[in-house]
Amino acid sequence: MPASMSHGTFRFDEAPNTAVMTCRHIIASAPIVFVARDEEGDWQFLCEQESHDSGDLLIACLGDLTERDPSVNDVASMCTGHHAERANRTAPWTVVDEHESFIVKCIEDPGWSVQLIAAGETAAEPAFAYTIGLFHNYRHPELIVLGLRHELMQSMLDTLGQRIKAGHAFSAHDRVADVIADFDVTLRAVTHPQSFKEHVGYARWFYKGNEFPLFQVVWPDKQARFPAEPGTTDAFNRQQPLLP
Repeated sequence: MPASMSHGTFRFDEAPNTAVMTCRHIIASAPIVFVARDEEGDWQFLCEQESHDSGDLLIACLGDLTERDPSVNDVASMCTGHHAERANRTAPWTVVDEHESFIVKCIEDPGWSVQLIAAGETAAEPAFAYTIGLFHNYRHPELIVLGLRHELMQSMLDTLGQRIKAGHAFSAHDRVADVIADFDVTLRAVTHPQSFKEHVGYARWFYKGNEFPLFQVVWPDKQARFPAEPGTTDAFNRQQPLLP
């Protein structure tokens, strides 16, 4: 099938013969009212029926569906991890970031969400994790930690989150025990707008800007020394940069 459709331009990046998931109701002329693109980039095109069993689902060509309904081209640029909904065939699409929806659910229960960010390609870009929701629910600064395994950073932030939820209010420069094994951690205020921009994007989305406080959770080396203290190595300090 050619890239230029008789009912309009084919605007998807994928080839028209790309296999996508749909349902028998759409093949039988039901309107497409739900489009999803998963984290792997695979597409689903579904009707208004709330649930589908395995007998309802089938594989179709992307080009065939756009031929049937050229208006799905309006969501061709939708990012992975999003879905789009509309009330009927002629209504406008509403695009939903599923990750944003998940964040909101976590903020409702247990009270905060933890975002895990992979390390960059250079040593200057360590992995990090941060919370969203502590300020919203408990008027406590959000927390960020850098340079450790995702599982450990998740555990550290959840441990602190549980204490905050129970009523404990931490302050900048506090030393906090029992967050990681054998060593205290310290807290320090992060205030520079660039630090917010580079590290806590989803928190900025949730709060609609930088109007929330942020503490960095700082962990020590094996000799209980914190970054930039005498005796610490350059490698350790790069692993955990102190955010301004």
